[in-house]
Amino acid sequence: MKISSIVTALLLGISLSVSTLAKDTPGVAASETPSLRNTVTVGVVRRVKDAVVNISATKTVAQRVSPFGADPFWQQFDAGQVVKMPADSLGSGFIIHPEGYVVTNHHVIDRARKVNVELADGRKLPAELVSSDPDADLALLKITSDKPFPAVELGDSSDLMIGEPVIAVGNALGYSHSVSTGIVSAVHRDLRTGENKTVMGDLVQTDAAINPGNSGGPLLNAYGQVIGINTAIRGDAQNIGFAIPVNRLRDLIPELMNPRQVRRLDIPMKLFERRKLSPPANIDVSVHFDTSTAPRVVSVNGKPVVNLVDAYAIMLKATTTTKEIVLGLADGSEKRYPVKASAQPQTVVDARRILGITVEQVTPMLAEKSQLASEDGLLVREVLKDSVAAKAGIRAGDVIIQLGRYRVGTLDDFGTVMQHLPEKGRVRVGVIRGSNIGFTAIEL
Repeated sequence: MKISSIVTALLLGISLSVSTLAKDTPGVAASETPSLRNTVTVGVVRRVKDAVVNISATKTVAQRVSPFGADPFWQQFDAGQVVKMPADSLGSGFIIHPEGYVVTNHHVIDRARKVNVELADGRKLPAELVSSDPDADLALLKITSDKPFPAVELGDSSDLMIGEPVIAVGNALGYSHSVSTGIVSAVHRDLRTGENKTVMGDLVQTDAAINPGNSGGPLLNAYGQVIGINTAIRGDAQNIGFAIPVNRLRDLIPELMNPRQVRRLDIPMKLFERRKLSPPANIDVSVHFDTSTAPRVVSVNGKPVVNLVDAYAIMLKATTTTKEIVLGLADGSEKRYPVKASAQPQTVVDARRILGITVEQVTPMLAEKSQLASEDGLLVREVLKDSVAAKAGIRAGDVIIQLGRYRVGTLDDFGTVMQHLPEKGRVRVGVIRGSNIGFTAIEL
């Protein structure tokens, strides 16, 4: 048989197969052949793409500037001055609530002075860090707009099947909204160092292509539900990637959105979520205020809630003027909880009592916002009149970086040194004011 005859036969076979498919499909005419291009993956991407975001974080890094340029000979001697320079890191994230709460990895925004979130429609919005958990490698950001944001649906990672299809969407190597597909290769994987120390545990392994920049993006199932947060790859392998199970995020919501940490408000109540799964991917979620047989929470301050994120998003709107949080229950009853300002950390209380200053720990984002030269230390917010700090010339806006002989970068450092201050005597204080570093002494 000639090659042309074989090709003709193959084309006829394909044509007959498609015609037969249309003929054998109930209710589908030959002219209405189902599109083989419009796959499950296409449907999932259409559904979630607007809720997947790209994240850029500006950080300050120490870098040695060689007077000999890029000459490889001199670079081996580490010659040159170490200077701090801005550097950008890229990552991904996804919106979990219409009010603009965005999930990403902690390592994407760690030590960032400024974070921007780019939406699928091209808008770039500044993001506020709500909270983060370094151990879980999860962070929660907040963006704002005059319109609600599209949000993804959180799935459940407790019943993942080895081999089930998954889809990764993210900012791979800076290529925004890149899509890759694969399967769940394994569950309960641990990432270990060369010394066999576990860095992260109980991860989902996938062969969907994950590259630098995918960190923080969603790993989705065939129903478009988030079942993991992409976090790491094996650099010495092909298509071995890892994702944090979504249930770890769901369980951490009460901490990541804790009003005490985020808004410095004390509400004597903690909500939790119950989830009931039914095939193929249905999740019945209920919110409760007690671990007992308490009725389901259906509203918070009169606004309906579907899940835990809804409930805590409402509670985070509370301010110091809010008197109480009212939970509406499924049986028609209510539970009321008073709202009050959280107690200051003991270190802050001691600083005000002993030194006469109100201090706040400096973070990279606070440094960017307040135009501070240092990314750590204690920012002086207030100096009491006639206090020992005022007599030493310390002013509001100064950053304390040394107390006595010790460098202080955090509230914990400051509190530890404060415990060992003498009852009387002079104590040296290192201060950054503007771009200048100076020293003074307080007389106790």
